[in-house]
Amino acid sequence: MLSFSILLAAGAPPPQGSDTITVTARPAEEVRREAQLYVKATGVAQQPVARWIDPVCPKVLGIAPKLTERVERQVRAVAERVGAKVAKPKCRSNLLIAFVKGGDAVVRRIAAKAPHQFKDVDAQHRATLYGGTAPIRWWHAIRTRTGDGMRDMGNDVPAFVQSAAPGGVPLGGDIHLQYRSSLASTQVVRALQVATVIIDVDRAEGQTLDSVTEFAALVGLAEVQPSPSLPGNSILSLFAAEGPKQLTPLDTQFLRAIYKLPLDRTAFAHRSLLVKGLTGQESE
Repeated sequence: MLSFSILLAAGAPPPQGSDTITVTARPAEEVRREAQLYVKATGVAQQPVARWIDPVCPKVLGIAPKLTERVERQVRAVAERVGAKVAKPKCRSNLLIAFVKGGDAVVRRIAAKAPHQFKDVDAQHRATLYGGTAPIRWWHAIRTRTGDGMRDMGNDVPAFVQSAAPGGVPLGGDIHLQYRSSLASTQVVRALQVATVIIDVDRAEGQTLDSVTEFAALVGLAEVQPSPSLPGNSILSLFAAEGPKQLTPLDTQFLRAIYKLPLDRTAFAHRSLLVKGLTGQESE
């Protein structure tokens, strides 16, 4: 299979009887720049990357039972395809996808009744959740765990994990780093605990169920940050003019790279590893 960085050359088709396919490689710097812009636009590695460590258990609300089953199957299929663990049926849900009317009002009601659900959402993100006209809104709850991902350490991410200088070494050379085979380990990891995706059915009108489900799968499986400059070569631009209607190859590679990451690394190291993953290079 060809990497996304290899494109068929434009022009006339090969002569009849010829089994030769001409390919042209995009310049490595161009491919790397595209990957860097994608990672930056998603906002995923502003802190060390958080992903699902526990198996994903999607639950869908607000639509007919047959459609509910269809959406849950589709989300499970995406999760399995990119390497996330998936829970067995009749599991305790941790990825909620709700189809509603008046998404902003619904979010405000949730915030009023269960403010703890927004403990990991910063002020700027909360403003976009509570107001505006976004067809899809989402947020995550995060847990901090030991470096092996086995034991919870609470919700606070140590400061030395959040900031890093070039090379992935925390500013100030924090003594909590350990070095294993020349790699710096933070000893703690960030894990997704709950993800909530609210789909406003009126504002999403005109899009197919499959398209909004793939959008929901991406933001449910990765800690994507809402932004007016989301990448155009992604399902995240579904609602833009001529935006992709399904997960793009870049989206899929991105999720696969996330689920291959060594989580006990700094944000700087994670950004570098994600770019390498998107350009077809080895993670480590």
